[in-house]
Amino acid sequence: MTKYDICLSFAGEDRVYVEEVAHHLKDLGLRYFYDNERQHELLGEELTEYLDKVYREESRFCVMFVSKDYVRKIWTIHERRSALARGLHDPHRPYVLPVRFDATPVPGLRPSIGYLDLKDFTPRQLAEMLAKKVGVEVGPPEAGWEYRTFTDIVRQSMRGLEDKKLNHEMGFADNVRSLSSDTDAIDYFTARTRKFDEILNAVQDVLSPQKQQWAFGPAGQAGNADKIRLLATRFVKSYEDLLDWAADLRGTTTPDRHRALYEATAKLADGPLKQIEEFVEHFAVAAQRGAGDLTLTIDYDSSEVEAELKKVQTT
Repeated sequence: MTKYDICLSFAGEDRVYVEEVAHHLKDLGLRYFYDNERQHELLGEELTEYLDKVYREESRFCVMFVSKDYVRKIWTIHERRSALARGLHDPHRPYVLPVRFDATPVPGLRPSIGYLDLKDFTPRQLAEMLAKKVGVEVGPPEAGWEYRTFTDIVRQSMRGLEDKKLNHEMGFADNVRSLSSDTDAIDYFTARTRKFDEILNAVQDVLSPQKQQWAFGPAGQAGNADKIRLLATRFVKSYEDLLDWAADLRGTTTPDRHRALYEATAKLADGPLKQIEEFVEHFAVAAQRGAGDLTLTIDYDSSEVEAELKKVQTT
């Protein structure tokens, strides 16, 4: 009998997702190797030897979290080589279970091996899939699974927007258009403010009582996983739309006297973005208790925009 049912091989850049998987594996009763939970064992060990045993001998399956970072890191290369060497010892049984963040080719891993696309699985869903592979019975979902599913999908999707978020925080944007006349600049400003209102309305619509009941089910009844996934995806789409909306304004070249107006308008997204992020974190905490409050109040201060618009109109 092996020491572990599963060992997890991943790049540090993907740790947030993998750590959630590890927590769910624990809840499901699996024996697994996840480095952060074995720091006391790793201390003082010759790691090349220790990890070789974990990834080549002591596990029943090795879950390989494939990404562009995975194939270039020194320690994941070491883990990968140990895991693939296991196949030479026991070629008739599957050992490496590839799960993919992206389509990066992995040296030594045949493309014909079945894999899972992590865009289609929340950490909980992946853990349940791995439990079934090991042969552990996965019982019916616990009460409140709908809230945890919504949270997992939203947080996973928002992690994919980290680059856009950082660019927004730094005020970076690529040039997307040039407006040469005052009339064009004002007309486009007006159109973009209407779009801003549309995006905020879309957030509120996704979280409306009607949509919630449609996805999460009436009181006392189970929700629908596909509908919850759609609701979560649409919610994150509105968050991304806000980031894109601000980047579009910053990436628009205007006559100099309109520049401050456009920059002030782009900053309108700051409040709603922060409120959405705080909502997600608070909801995640509640979801762990099998509960959730899908109420989100969005507000913003438009006084700076109004002041800049008045300057433009009076000069």
